[in-house]
Amino acid sequence: MSDRLDALVGKESCPVCGTISQKGTARCPECGTFHSGVHLEERAAPTPEERASSRDVDPTDYSINPGAAIADEDFEGDDSNVKNWVGGSTDFSFIDEKPVAKEKPNVPDSEEIESDD
Repeated sequence: MSDRLDALVGKESCPVCGTISQKGTARCPECGTFHSGVHLEERAAPTPEERASSRDVDPTDYSINPGAAIADEDFEGDDSNVKNWVGGSTDFSFIDEKPVAKEKPNVPDSEEIESDD
């Protein structure tokens, strides 16, 4: 008579979802979690010449000062790609001419439950 647990020889379980799969599998077939470093490759960091050059950033572009000027933007292509926003409201104030009246909810008085003792 063979042991039933022999079916698990060469298998492993996913640490995330517990699915049993073939040992050495880099990615769980059920949940897709990578649970080994087999899929990772060693790479050297790019040299400073290979790195992307950073653009000059003006800190005032990100100012929260309401009096700050809006920075000029350059768009690729012609002006037909740029559309003006029309409509809507930019007034986000909370001041209402007629505030909403709150009605007092009708809550019934509490009841006491009597026991059958």
